[in-house]
Amino acid sequence: MTTVNFIFLSSIRLRGLMILATCMAPFFMVGQGVNIGTPPIWNFSRKVYAAGTQNWDATQDNNNLMYWANNDGVLSFDGTTWTSYPVSNHTIVRSIAFDGKDRIYAGAQNELGYFDSNTSGQLTYTSLVNLLPSGNRNFEDVWDIVFNDGKVYFRTNKMVFEFDGTTFRTFNFYGQLDALYNTPAGLILQEESTGLLKYANGSFEPWLSIGNLQSAITGVIPWTSDTILLTSLKHGIFYLLNNECERWLTPYDPILIEKRIYSSAPISKNQFALGTSLDGLIVMDHHRRIYRHLNKQDGLQNNNILHTFCDRDGNVWLGLDNGIDCVVLGSRFTTIYPDKDLQATAYAAAVLDNQLYLGVSNGAYIAPWQDYYDPEVNSYFKRIENGEGQVWGLSMIDHSLMMGHHEGAFKIDGGAAQRISNEQGSWAYVQVADNYMLGGTYTGLVLYQKKNGVWIFDARINGIQESCRIMVRDADGSVWISHPYRGLYNVKWSVDKKYDPQINFYDQDAGLPSNLNNYVFQISGKAVFGTEKGVYYFDKDHGRFLPDDPFNTLIGENHRVKCMKEDPSGNIWYVTDQEVGCLMVDEFGLKKEVSKIVFPELNDKLVGGFELIYPIDSEYVLFGAEEGFILYNHHTGQSKDTTLKLVFNGIRIMQTPDSLLYGGYATPGNQNMSIEPQTLEANLNNLSFSFSATEYKTPALVQYRTRLEGLEDEWSQWGSETRRDLTNLSPGHYVFSAQARIRDGIVSNILSYSFYIRPPWYKSKTAMVVYGMGFLSVFAGFILRQRKKFETEKTQLTQSHLEKEAQHIREVEQSKAALSEIKHEKLEVEIKYKNQELATTTLHLVQKAEILLTVQEALGQIRQKNTDAAVNKEIQHLLNLLNFDVKLDEDWEHFAHHFDQVHVDFLKQLRDHFPQLSASDFKLCAYLRMNLSTKEIAPLLNISVRGVEGSRYRLRKKLNLPNDANLTEFILSLPVSKK
Repeated sequence: MTTVNFIFLSSIRLRGLMILATCMAPFFMVGQGVNIGTPPIWNFSRKVYAAGTQNWDATQDNNNLMYWANNDGVLSFDGTTWTSYPVSNHTIVRSIAFDGKDRIYAGAQNELGYFDSNTSGQLTYTSLVNLLPSGNRNFEDVWDIVFNDGKVYFRTNKMVFEFDGTTFRTFNFYGQLDALYNTPAGLILQEESTGLLKYANGSFEPWLSIGNLQSAITGVIPWTSDTILLTSLKHGIFYLLNNECERWLTPYDPILIEKRIYSSAPISKNQFALGTSLDGLIVMDHHRRIYRHLNKQDGLQNNNILHTFCDRDGNVWLGLDNGIDCVVLGSRFTTIYPDKDLQATAYAAAVLDNQLYLGVSNGAYIAPWQDYYDPEVNSYFKRIENGEGQVWGLSMIDHSLMMGHHEGAFKIDGGAAQRISNEQGSWAYVQVADNYMLGGTYTGLVLYQKKNGVWIFDARINGIQESCRIMVRDADGSVWISHPYRGLYNVKWSVDKKYDPQINFYDQDAGLPSNLNNYVFQISGKAVFGTEKGVYYFDKDHGRFLPDDPFNTLIGENHRVKCMKEDPSGNIWYVTDQEVGCLMVDEFGLKKEVSKIVFPELNDKLVGGFELIYPIDSEYVLFGAEEGFILYNHHTGQSKDTTLKLVFNGIRIMQTPDSLLYGGYATPGNQNMSIEPQTLEANLNNLSFSFSATEYKTPALVQYRTRLEGLEDEWSQWGSETRRDLTNLSPGHYVFSAQARIRDGIVSNILSYSFYIRPPWYKSKTAMVVYGMGFLSVFAGFILRQRKKFETEKTQLTQSHLEKEAQHIREVEQSKAALSEIKHEKLEVEIKYKNQELATTTLHLVQKAEILLTVQEALGQIRQKNTDAAVNKEIQHLLNLLNFDVKLDEDWEHFAHHFDQVHVDFLKQLRDHFPQLSASDFKLCAYLRMNLSTKEIAPLLNISVRGVEGSRYRLRKKLNLPNDANLTEFILSLPVSKK
C-alpha cells in the first residue's frame, strides 16, 4: 500500500496531521475498500424528468421518495415516475425540505409554503405568503429552509422568516445573508460572508467572525462529536471546534479552491461529498484525501453541481446545472477502464508482485494493486511495452507472467513484454514439468522449454491441430483441452515422448451431453467440465463423463456452464447461461456449508464465449466485461436501510378523464388517507394501478408481483411491470395488493388498497326491495287471479269432461263400427280368396271330368272298332276304372269343404232344410249356387246335358218350386247364416 503524495505542507502542524492520517490509513481502508474504478451512475436528463433545467435542492420523505427544487417547481421521483408540481406563482423553486412528518416545505421567488397530501393521496401546495406580515410579502428567492426546535426557518437574501405552524416572525438584516444551517452547535446564519450569527433567546446574535472566510458557506458536515466542517464556495473547508473556526487543511486545497465547492453533504462517518461548480463530484475521507473524483468523463451529465444530497441508502444525488445524477457510491461493483475512453473489451487479468495486469482487445496494461488510488493522478494504468494488440490470456507459470497474444507468445517482465515465440495466435499456457510448458495456439499445441531461466520455443506437438484456447492441468498431471465445437482432448505428456504425447479425444459417445459447448476448469486441483447440461467429472475407471451432482444441485443441472473459478478461500465463482454467481463456502469446525449468491447486476455484461473471472483474493474479484473490467468488493454494498419500500404512484379509473383515485403521496393507514374501502359506481369498474419501489441503488433488479383478493387466490409471477390494469370487474369487495423485491434479495412490505364496486342500479338493495314488493304484489294478484281462474276452469272442466265422455262413447261406437266394418272387409277378402280357390278347384274338376269323359268316349270307340276280345276286355277294364265312384266322392268331399267355407255352410243348411234331397241334388245345388251353366255342370256330374236338365227338373219338384220359378235364382236367393 502506498501513501499519499502530498502537494504541499504549509506548516509543521499540517505535516504531523498528514503523517497521522497516513499511518491510520490501513485501519480506515478496511471499511472503505479499494477505490479503483467508477461506481454506477444513473443519469436523469431534462427529457426524462420533463421539467426545468436546473435543480437547486433535494430532500427525501419517509417513504424514500425524492423531491427536487427545480426551475419549474417541485419534482418528485419514486424510483419509476417523475412528476412536476409548480408553486402558486409558478416561479423557480430554490429550496425544499421535509419536516419528517407529512409536509414538504418549498421556497421560491417571492413565494413560500408547503406540499402535503390530501385524502386521495394527491400532492397539493399551500402558500403561506398570506400569513406573512403585510410589509414583508415582497421578497426575493428563498435559498434555505431549515428546522429547529419545532419551527421552520426560511432564508432570503435580506430576511429570515420563522414559522411556528400558525404565525410568522420576520428577522430583517442590512447585510447580505449567505447561508442558514441547523448544526449541532445550533442554528447558524452567515451574514456578509465573514460573520456567523447564532440563534439564541428568540433572535440571531453575533457569534463568530472568520477573517479568512470571504465566501458563502455551502454546506455543514457533522464530523466528530465536537467538530463541524464548513465547506465554502471559494476558500475550501473550515472546521468549527469550541467556538473557534479555522481552515481544515488538505493536500488538495488548491483543487478545492479552484473547482469551487458549491454544495456538500455527509455520506458516512468516514466520507463526505463535495459538489463543485467546475469539475463534478469529489468524495473525501477521514484522511483528508480525495477518495473519488467523478466528472463528465466518468459518466456525469455535466460538471456543474448545484446541490449534493445523500439518501438513506448512501447514494449521492447531484442536482446539476442541467439534469440530475445519482451516484451509487455503496455499490459492490465498480468499472475499470485501463485504456480510459477507449473502453475496450476485457479478456485477461492477473496480479503478480502487487501489480495488476489487465489484457484487453487493444493491448496489455499495468497498474499497482494497492488499497488507495489518488484520483488526482492522471492515470494509474500504463500500457505494457510491446503489448499492443489483442490480448487473449495471462497465465502465471513458475512465478512468471505469460501473455497469450494474437501475434504470439510473450513473457511480461515489469512494464514490458518479451516475445518467446513467433507462432501466430497464442491462447494460454500450462506447465507440465519443471522446465517445460505447453502453449495453446490457434492451430494446436506447442512446447516451450526453460533454458538458463529463460522460456524459449521448442517445437510443435504432434497429434492435435485444433485451436487450444482453454487448457487446465488435472491432478494426475495430464492436460485437458476443451474445444467448444469439437469436444475434449486429454494430453498425457512425458519427457520421453515430449513431441508425441498420448492424446485421447472424447465427445458425446463418452458421456458428454453434447459435442458442443464443453469447457474445462480447475477446481481444487482437479479438472471439472462445464457442459450444456451442468457440471460433469471424468470417471477414469470407466473412461466416461458423469454428472457432478453436488455442483448441479447448487448451480442447476439444466444450465449451460460457461466458466468456473475458485478463489483463495475455496469459494466457487461461476457463469451459466442464466446467471453469474458464487458458491460461498463457510467452515464451521469440521463441517462446511455452501450457500449460493447470485449477482444479477452482471447479467448480459460479460463477454459471451470468453467469460473471465479472476479472483484477486477472497475480497476482490475481477470480471471481464464488454466494456472494461468490473471489480467486485465483497465487503461493501451494505445499505444503511435494509428495508425495501413500495409505494403506489397512482390509482386511476380508466373510463373517465378526471380519473385519479389516489395520487401516491400517502400510504393506506396514514392519517391523510381514508382507511375505509373506496366505493365506486358499477360503471367505474376498469382500474389502473401504478406502483414503484423507492430503490435507487439497483433499480434494474427490482421485481414486482400483485394479487387482487376477491378475484385471485395466488400472487402473480415476479416481473418488472410497474402497472396493472383491471378491467370489467364485477360488483363486490376487492383488495389489490402489490409487493416488490430486489431480485434474489430483500422483499418489501405488502402494499394494499381496498375498494368496493357497487352493483348497478337494477341490482342495488333498493331495487331488490322494489323488486320484492312488486313480486309480492304480482304474486298476490296472481293467486287471486288463479283462484278465479280455477273456479272458471273447474266449471269448464266439468262441462268439458261430460262432453269428452260423450265424445268418448261416440268414438267407442265409431270404433266398434269401424272394427265391424274392418272385420266385414276382412271377411269379404277371405270370401273372395275362397271363391278364387273354389273357382280354381271347380275349374280343375270340370277339366278333369271333361278329360275323363273324352278318354271314356275314345276308349268306347276303340272297343267298338277292335275285334280282339282280349283287348276289348282290357279296354272295358279301363272304362270300369273311369266310372269308379269312390275317387269322385273324394273329390266331391274336398269340393264341399271349400264350398261351405265360402258360402257359410250352405250345403249343411240346405241339408237341414231339405233333407229329402239326394247327394246328386246337393251337388247340383252347389253348382247352381256357383252360377254354373248346364253345359259346365254336365261333366262335373258325369252325365250328359240332357241328364242335367232332367236332374234340374227333379230338383224343382223336390223343392216344390212353381213352374214359372227360376231354379238358379231360387238357389242363389237362399239365405245363409253369418258367422
